[in-house]
Amino acid sequence: MVAGRPRSFDELDVLERAMEIFWQRGYEAVGMADLCQAMGLSRQSLYGAFGNKRGLFIRCVEHYRTTRLSQALALLEREEASLLDRVRSVVGFFETLALDTRCRGCFVANTLVEMGPHDPEIERLLAETIELLRGSIETTLREARASGELAPGKDPVRLSYALMNAIFGLAVTGKLQLPDAAVHEIYAGTLSILD
Repeated sequence: MVAGRPRSFDELDVLERAMEIFWQRGYEAVGMADLCQAMGLSRQSLYGAFGNKRGLFIRCVEHYRTTRLSQALALLEREEASLLDRVRSVVGFFETLALDTRCRGCFVANTLVEMGPHDPEIERLLAETIELLRGSIETTLREARASGELAPGKDPVRLSYALMNAIFGLAVTGKLQLPDAAVHEIYAGTLSILD
């Protein structure tokens, strides 16, 4: 068996570049020529590595999970912060996305709106991604309630769903170019449910 030519590109680097263009424009608005230019690859290399545009996009969603989402999840593991401050940090992570001057919003939220209803595989992948974050927030809130940091009457399940709804609201808000002060008010209002 003859081995193929070794890849002459950094796969994580080209995935990052592809994810950025999909994030900015959406799946349908990005053509193969756009991807080749953004990634610095020929069509042959792109197809050889990722199969097709959809295959590349799925890899970009997975890349988002292992990079950006992992950053948010790591905030829940910071031992130097209180349990509720960890949750606040996660919401703050998405506030930062809403304040991003590139007005991209959240890659997962954008993809869910554009493709989720029409593509069961993408919808499943996004649902798993969202549930991973929501479940991690719920676990942290349960620990906070058990330690007395969260009031006994607060329901970690309900709060985790409310926070996810607010996080996705912040993600959409990021596309609106609201003044920073308005985004900060949304953030503060969201966190008030923990009091």
